[in-house]
Amino acid sequence: MSNPTASGETEGYTLTAGLTLLAITLVLLASIGLITGKADAAHMFTPTTDISAQKNLDLAVSYESLHLKSGGSLIFFVTVTESGFPISNSSVTFISDHFDSCIFEYENGGFTDSDGRATVRMTAYTENGMILNLTVKAALEGHMPGYYEISEITVEPPTIIINNERISYISITGIVTFIIIASTEAGKYGIFKTFFLPLYSRLKKDDLLDHFVRGQIYGYIMSHPGEHYNHIKTSLEVTNGTLSHHLRALELQGYIKSQRDGTYKRFYATDMKIPRTKGIKLSDLQIGIIDAIRQSPGLSQKEIARREGISQQTVSYNLSLLKRLGILDSSREGVRKKYYIAAEA
Repeated sequence: MSNPTASGETEGYTLTAGLTLLAITLVLLASIGLITGKADAAHMFTPTTDISAQKNLDLAVSYESLHLKSGGSLIFFVTVTESGFPISNSSVTFISDHFDSCIFEYENGGFTDSDGRATVRMTAYTENGMILNLTVKAALEGHMPGYYEISEITVEPPTIIINNERISYISITGIVTFIIIASTEAGKYGIFKTFFLPLYSRLKKDDLLDHFVRGQIYGYIMSHPGEHYNHIKTSLEVTNGTLSHHLRALELQGYIKSQRDGTYKRFYATDMKIPRTKGIKLSDLQIGIIDAIRQSPGLSQKEIARREGISQQTVSYNLSLLKRLGILDSSREGVRKKYYIAAEA
């Protein structure tokens, strides 16, 4: 006979084990679901940063020359814009590849004013002469920084000063030596062959080159009245020294005249009337709008926006500004307003 008590205990143990296993399974399933839910939630709400939404700073730098002597200074005029609009309070920084030889002085603490402009003075020092290269950076929170490269700034070594006693000694010695050599026939011929003949040949060659380059510069100013120094230099691909020399010669000879226009110096043929509108600084966007109207007079605001790939609001702002400056005129034809280059401009 079987023992009923032992059989009942066995069934009780089996039921308890089954319930325990079921409870453990339910707890494991619930834990897996909770972990998965948290992971999904973390994945869904992870913040992202859209770098492409940041705006870009456009940087332009103008200057009169890239040549100075040791201990001398150059002034740079910086303009910072974004989509054709001036940006104020952006920081401007100059970096030199000869950082230990340059000192930079920033007006307004190195920040742009309400017109997006900043002025920086650079003083350079060297004993043996050098070539500088600069990198200009503009930065503002919420904007991608702008960069501008300035290459091959020439810095001459300082002038050597000789005291009066040494000058007198060298002069007397040289004069005596020259008289002794020049008193002989061979000496006379050697002096002429060595000094005067090469000098005469070089002067004739330089005269030819001067006429050619000077004619190029004069012809460019005739066809581009009001062009400023840096644009002439870039267009004709000449050095600062060459351009300065020939512009000065053309002014002294009465072929051209110059007019200071803010930070620029503009050049005109002598018989040409200088326009009354001065001090106008145009952005690349405004120049593009003017070029589009010059090529197709009578464009509407909508047509200009489509051509330049910008919003009508931006076009409207710049059209109004160009009209106030006297560069553009407009006329209404039906429901549309059409724009033209002003006669005076």
